[in-house]
Amino acid sequence: MRIFFTHEGRWWRGDSCCTRFKTCAMKPSRLLSLTAIFLSALLIVGCAESPPTQAAPTSSASPEETLVSSAESEEIIVPRTPEPTTTPSALHRSINRFGQEAGLDSIVVLGLTGTDWLNLGVSILIVIAGYGIGGLVARALMPRLTRRVPAPYEQDLREVVNPKIRQLFRLFALWFATRRLDFVSAEVKSLLGDIYFVSALIVSTQIGFKLIDLAQEYYTDRIEPQERKDELSPIISLLARIAYAGLIVLSLTAVLSRFGVNITAFAAAVGIAGLGFALAAQDTIADAIAGMLILADRPFRVGDRIEIEAIDAWGDVVDIGFRTTRIRTRDNRLVIVPNSTISKNEIINYSYPDPRYRIETHIGIAYGSDIEHARQVIVDTVRGVEGVLLDKPVEALYIEMADSHMKFRVRWWIDSYVDTRRMFDKVHTALQNALDEAGVVMPYPIQELHHRLTSEQKDELTTGIGKPTGLESPVNLED
Repeated sequence: MRIFFTHEGRWWRGDSCCTRFKTCAMKPSRLLSLTAIFLSALLIVGCAESPPTQAAPTSSASPEETLVSSAESEEIIVPRTPEPTTTPSALHRSINRFGQEAGLDSIVVLGLTGTDWLNLGVSILIVIAGYGIGGLVARALMPRLTRRVPAPYEQDLREVVNPKIRQLFRLFALWFATRRLDFVSAEVKSLLGDIYFVSALIVSTQIGFKLIDLAQEYYTDRIEPQERKDELSPIISLLARIAYAGLIVLSLTAVLSRFGVNITAFAAAVGIAGLGFALAAQDTIADAIAGMLILADRPFRVGDRIEIEAIDAWGDVVDIGFRTTRIRTRDNRLVIVPNSTISKNEIINYSYPDPRYRIETHIGIAYGSDIEHARQVIVDTVRGVEGVLLDKPVEALYIEMADSHMKFRVRWWIDSYVDTRRMFDKVHTALQNALDEAGVVMPYPIQELHHRLTSEQKDELTTGIGKPTGLESPVNLED
């Protein structure tokens, strides 16, 4: 059971508040543990003496050495450049001056002078101050950052990001407190700096992951209706994975650069590998991109009846995937079409946005028939057929004077393209019976032949017709 109550004008959940109070109760123990670990580590490494550095002899570089050095510069792993010695701050100089005046340099405890112990105490105070400043900054900064975030996600964002911001400030305080200590060797400072850097990078990456999760959840919840959410959720998940991958790549790049890896050579190697992969899988990548565009643009949906004229495929859409779209034809065959093929061709959607469909047929009426009577018979007959939409017009248009008939175009509307063939059968049967009963003739193709004859040809034709059919004289075959 979750209890909600207000405090300082803000809503809090009961379980969240209990967690908050427990966290507050644990702060002193965490602070003592952190301080003890920091103090112990510095005491252990503080007595370690760094080996004296020897000045490198100066000599002119030979051509062979120049070639070797240029080859080394092209290596993937490059030796790290030692960090320069930090310039003492005003606080550091003041403490050292006070130690000298008070004679603390002559006091040695556990290998550290009194001035070193004084600097160590100041560093511990810096760590404690960073611990508190991190909490104050998080509480002051988060309300401004989450001002435009919707209420259901604001609380989740604060619960995750607030502790991470405090951790980043603590790590920065540890780095600053360690860096200012003179008795810690440069190698140890470099090691601790690497630890702090990697820790801060991990914390920042966790913040990025949580922001991606919240963005994915936010945009998924905004999608309406439910079937649209089912279609776009895979795209949002894919974009989230791409964001995860990009964040991981950036983090790895920062780590490799920190530890002396030549990012240029590494990026070139990754780029060549990526180019080879893209060339090998260009069809798959094209299909995936086209699938994302189809799901986002929605030229058709699952269940729509579509036709792809270029590949002579039409049927009902069964599934829309990232790579292919499955279409079931009227004869119950499954046609799997790559999404890139669909994106390159014209698509006829018979179901979206309006499934109602207008179909037409043609009828020939004999010349001499009453045009208006024939038109009225056609319209009344089509309206009486079951399945024809009565709220849509039925038309019989006299569109052409053909050779043997007057051509009428008959048009009507139906609920869905699915019933097209059955409606043709019903309407044709009804029109045939109705026109026969009304005495409207639908003629066969008729062709009249007119032949002009001269007077001599007429006489010969008349004479030929008047002769008896039997042969009374022999026929000269040579004539």
